[in-house]
Amino acid sequence: MIRKVLKNWLRFLSRCILKKYHPRIVAITGSTGKTSTKEAILVVLKKTAEDNRVVGTQGNLNTEFGVTATIIQPGFTGTESGRDVKLTIKDLGRLTWIAIKSLIVKVNYPKVLVLELAADRPGDIKYFMSFIKPEVSILTNIGDVHLEFFGSKSELVEEKSLIVTHVNPKGVVILNKEDDFSKLISHKTTAKKILVSVESEADIYARDIAFGGKGVHFSLINGNQVVQADLPVFGYQFIYAALLAIAVGDHFGISKNIATQRLKGLTLPKSRFEIIRLGNTAIVDDTYNANPTSMVAALKSLARLGVNRKKIAILGDMRELGSAHQKGHQTVGECAAKIVDQLYVVGEGGQLIKAAAIEAGLSHDQVVEFYDDAISSILQDNGVVLIKGSKAVKMDKIVELIKEKFYERSCQDSHRERESHSDISN
Repeated sequence: MIRKVLKNWLRFLSRCILKKYHPRIVAITGSTGKTSTKEAILVVLKKTAEDNRVVGTQGNLNTEFGVTATIIQPGFTGTESGRDVKLTIKDLGRLTWIAIKSLIVKVNYPKVLVLELAADRPGDIKYFMSFIKPEVSILTNIGDVHLEFFGSKSELVEEKSLIVTHVNPKGVVILNKEDDFSKLISHKTTAKKILVSVESEADIYARDIAFGGKGVHFSLINGNQVVQADLPVFGYQFIYAALLAIAVGDHFGISKNIATQRLKGLTLPKSRFEIIRLGNTAIVDDTYNANPTSMVAALKSLARLGVNRKKIAILGDMRELGSAHQKGHQTVGECAAKIVDQLYVVGEGGQLIKAAAIEAGLSHDQVVEFYDDAISSILQDNGVVLIKGSKAVKMDKIVELIKEKFYERSCQDSHRERESHSDISN
């Protein structure tokens, strides 16, 4: 009851703020890639990092409380709670005061809001669309995520597609052509549609993809125009974020040459395909969260990163999959079998990944449950190690454990080296 009252109060304040200041709104939802897309859009639209005319949701503030807080106080960061950000009673009181002040006195409000919208439960997007009228609506993809809370996949599709049906008819909808539902959803609006793709030709698409020491390079194709693009991040999946951001930039009158130049400054939040170099071993920390779509994308990126190197994956449970739980984990196991040299699994879902990987061709020695003593072997292999699983499985603890073991071993090696030099001098 209290939660409902607070939601309605924040919605009322947000609606009043939007009615007074009329910012242009870019709204993003989807099963995966929302945050990276939001960050890419902000980089493209901002002339400088300090440009406060363009503001987006911060961190994981993509819920009904985080989004309304951002509208009321652009740049709102919330209160940190572990790896997440939450709203406190103190935050709510301050937001109410800021909203009243902004409605009484004209303030320097942003011209553009970039809002990442979560759709974890039925009614989430419906709630947002009750007071937000996007000029640009982006649907990154629809995968088997949060099905635990939806009656069926069709209900999930219907919920997420509301971001398209509620776009301003004079605005634009940007969709991932490779998503199974993009064609169906594109018919739900009369607004202009832009399709992006990495796998095939589209309105805006990427080809000639290459991974280098500093990130990802690709050729951006738009009709007869070809622009070379470099992203300072690693991960095949981030190319989609870049394409969606470039399409948004195009709508706002930013040339593709300028957009690709600005994307060279793209940075992503911690634990989203973050590369950690430990000697000759590269750890890929992708532990923020996981679902079948993001798992497969991460494994494909591992394949490209690990050329001529041993490819290791430590994969854990994927939660909230509902009826897709078994199929989702099996799909990941089958994909892993085609890519990795060594697979470690964590949790009950990890057992499903293990069984599928063995069925798909990996030996029993190549697929084992993760154990602490395996870290020494992992660090000696000088390979590329992907670590990923749902937030609830706390895969980030494994990343920290590997780092601790590495630094502990480095200290021991250093100590032995000093003792060796001491013996020689004596």
